[in-house]
Amino acid sequence: MHYATLKTQYAQWLQTLGFSAHSVYGYPNMLHYFFNYLFDNGIFSIAHLNSTHVTNYFNYLQNRPNKRRNGALSTAHLNKSFDAIDKFLEFLQHHGSLNSPQPTQYRIIDTDSAQRIKVLTKQDITILYKGVENMFTHMSLNSIMPRRALATLLLDLCYGCGLRKSEAYYLQVTDVDLDKCMLFVRQAKGYKDRHVPMSAAITQRIKLFIYQYRKTFKANHNRLWPYSLVAMPDYFNLLRRDSGLQAPATLHTLRHSIATHLLQNGMSVEQIAKFLGHSTLDSTQVYTHLLQHNDN
Repeated sequence: MHYATLKTQYAQWLQTLGFSAHSVYGYPNMLHYFFNYLFDNGIFSIAHLNSTHVTNYFNYLQNRPNKRRNGALSTAHLNKSFDAIDKFLEFLQHHGSLNSPQPTQYRIIDTDSAQRIKVLTKQDITILYKGVENMFTHMSLNSIMPRRALATLLLDLCYGCGLRKSEAYYLQVTDVDLDKCMLFVRQAKGYKDRHVPMSAAITQRIKLFIYQYRKTFKANHNRLWPYSLVAMPDYFNLLRRDSGLQAPATLHTLRHSIATHLLQNGMSVEQIAKFLGHSTLDSTQVYTHLLQHNDN
């Protein structure tokens, strides 16, 4: 009953923090297996929990055979279990259990996934933004400025706001809240809406684009991006060429890059997942593995 009550309170806490329904359901279930392990090893009260018990459980999971198929538990499953336990330790401390173990931050590095992801450095991003000034130099000033503003818009949406290419393309002018510095992304991946914050600088640039430059493209629709979807990577490749960026990159690389840079700046995985619109932490956790892989 003691552990059952904690499991219920933990789920309610996750829900209060705004975790996805998937995590609110899945994390307590993973905690259930942890409680079973503690009970089987004679730990009948959470007050007796220490860091050795947590470490031993993590080792147990990594050596335990998979009951559904041959082999061990997958890296994704293990990391999700470790994250669920870490959040539970956070939960205990949040509720005044000062003697409970600290979250471990232990994760298994998924080197295959981490190596497949390519990110740009902050210096590379600076090169791209500065490279806008080298675009369309053969045109008249009246033609140059709107097109450069459009190139900057692409960077602001896909890097500064972390949007997927399709999200940036379908974004409506009416989805931009300049007063609140927010974008409303409709029916994103997984058919979920979300709000994405904009920095003050990005808000001002998008405001200028809407009120001064967008009309020059004579778009017959209400999307913020005036051209076709296929024009987006073409525009980005033109920017890459004119900026002199040597690193290979696509529009999705910008999304990977902002996630990595936010993590480097100290933003939590949960906040980054919300920012990117990930339905589970599995997708976001790979950036942690990426940083660990690069550090090694």
